[in-house]
Amino acid sequence: MKKSISVITNKLFSEEIELLYGKGSYVKINNVTYSTNKKNYLIDCVLFVSDIELYSETQNDGIKYIIENSWDYTGLNEYKPMLLISIEIISDKPL
Repeated sequence: MKKSISVITNKLFSEEIELLYGKGSYVKINNVTYSTNKKNYLIDCVLFVSDIELYSETQNDGIKYIIENSWDYTGLNEYKPMLLISIEIISDKPL
């Protein structure tokens, strides 16, 4: 499940990720687990951002949209996943 969500997110939605967060940005899916208490899936991911200015405009709304659309391809449409998103900045420029 982790690998399929990662491939769907980074391949099918690569243009959207690039537009929202800059060239070279990508998403790493750390874990996909099922919570028996909540009766729902939890997706733990890291968004690697190359342009902090673009991120400041869209923040987490864009990545939530992309991952939720990626989830539709899994066939588990009766569940809307809960998301745990971390942000990492990848940049050659000093801050």
